[in-house]
Amino acid sequence: MGKPILAYVLETYQNLDLVDDVTLVVNPRYEQLYYDIVDTYRFFKVRRMVKGGATRQASSAAGLDAIEPCEIVVVQDGVRPFTGPRVIMEAVETARRVGAANVTVRALDTIVESRDGLIARIPERANLYSGQSPQAFRYDLLLDAHRKAAADGITDATDDAQLVLRTGGQVGVVEGSYANFKITTYQDFLFATSLVERERPSDGEGW
Repeated sequence: MGKPILAYVLETYQNLDLVDDVTLVVNPRYEQLYYDIVDTYRFFKVRRMVKGGATRQASSAAGLDAIEPCEIVVVQDGVRPFTGPRVIMEAVETARRVGAANVTVRALDTIVESRDGLIARIPERANLYSGQSPQAFRYDLLLDAHRKAAADGITDATDDAQLVLRTGGQVGVVEGSYANFKITTYQDFLFATSLVERERPSDGEGW
């Protein structure tokens, strides 16, 4: 792709005026690589690096613990290189208004719930969405959600919106983009590389 996936993500946040600073939650085994990326591309908004935990929830909590109190916290996957400024700004504004926001897209496939090798339920697709990032939260709301989860022994939440919902908080929906996909598999990487080699997504997302 010409440069590290994370560099595409950080470049978007670097260029947004509403973002004051960035905290990277990193795998300690590759800590030097993160420093090299930040230094090479001069991402001066990256103010601190924090070692991640054993779970997604623990890593998010570590990042939250490392920052000073603020108005809005934005949580972003480091492997979504085509996250665009629009969804970030809309997520922040939605969080200011209702407390939290999650970027989503409508589910294109039928979602099947299975147990013991058998289909247990097929939810109505019209009401199903795929969650993306960023997610945005009022700082105090997110901090309270993490503290309550820890007190209740919850350790395996797959995203922060889950924790806010279980405390009774509201999470607004922001329309995302199918271009804002997460690079998880090698096939995802090949597809992302082909997009970069041709032209970045031109639907208002990315770059």
